[in-house]
Amino acid sequence: MPIDQSEAIILRTQNFAEQDKLVVFFSREKGLVRGIAKGARKFNNRFGSSLEPFSAVKIFYYEKEKHDFVTISNCDLIESAFELLQDLKISYAFSYIAELTEKFSPYRAKEELLYRLLWIILKAAKTGRAIEYVTRYFELWFLKINGILPDFKTCQKCRKIVKTASWLDPQKEGVLCQSCASEKKIEISPLMQTAIDWMKKNPPTEPPGFNLKPEDWKNLGKVFQAIIIFHLEEKPRTLSYIDF
Repeated sequence: MPIDQSEAIILRTQNFAEQDKLVVFFSREKGLVRGIAKGARKFNNRFGSSLEPFSAVKIFYYEKEKHDFVTISNCDLIESAFELLQDLKISYAFSYIAELTEKFSPYRAKEELLYRLLWIILKAAKTGRAIEYVTRYFELWFLKINGILPDFKTCQKCRKIVKTASWLDPQKEGVLCQSCASEKKIEISPLMQTAIDWMKKNPPTEPPGFNLKPEDWKNLGKVFQAIIIFHLEEKPRTLSYIDF
């Protein structure tokens, strides 16, 4: 059987059968893929630490006809996130990122931009960028890549440019200005707008060119998460662990 190979980010694993692991990974060439790593639970198995969550790897696998899962034959570790994810706050954040990636992504559909986003946020976290910043950056670009990031600068109703505070509209398609918003539930402050504009233009490995307080980061997350939940039609399970 021919063996395929690809660069990939491991999203999660779970025990499968007696000695194997089910591995969910995001491939540069094929997007979201699920596979079985035979013998991965054996002592001194050939996979080592390469199947840890958010390991960047070169993965080797083959496919059988009429099988949903590929069979993973080997993995070469490129970049490890093991030490990074020993921090519980960071571990929860990356579990959330992995869940969003798995739930939103069509199976085996190449998504180069999303693959690059996963790579760059891993790099950003490893260079010491605050996890609040890394998580908000992922949420923003995840929405943008999926075509559901609203226009935060123009009022949905009167079509005027918003220069002060605005509020997310009920259909999560944009914002309403002070005059047009009847239900002022989820606010986007001018400072949050500055953060959104900056993250659209700069990589997350750069230190943020703005200064948000912890509460501001949390409120910005509420904006992005409201849009995610609206389109996903459910609350991500791992979001319950995110308190920033």
